[in-house]
Amino acid sequence: MVAWLGTAATRDLLVPSLVLTEVCHYIEKYLGGEAEAAFIEGLIRSPQFAIYHPMDDDFRRMAVLMRQYADWPLGLADAAVVATAERRKTVEVATVDRRHFEHVKPVHVSHFTLYP
Repeated sequence: MVAWLGTAATRDLLVPSLVLTEVCHYIEKYLGGEAEAAFIEGLIRSPQFAIYHPMDDDFRRMAVLMRQYADWPLGLADAAVVATAERRKTVEVATVDRRHFEHVKPVHVSHFTLYP
């Protein structure tokens, strides 16, 4: 993912705010608190990243998705990515967890194009 992000430097990446908690959890767990803080600082300094804050309709869609894919389960962070992509009519999704996104059926396209 890090290598792909380097090659994606010309793209704007929209990050649902609900994803940040999960990302930060893993950064802190494997790299420590300083790395977690540096990630947040870098995120807000970088013009490449934009934070998307879900609206009420997005939360309703997330709940539908979480129920629809409860057997996997599809958690809040992944549901936020799907709902955000649907709202923004985005086809491309960057993820390190392809297993869910390969099977989710978005409402606006037949499937997502996954990176890296």
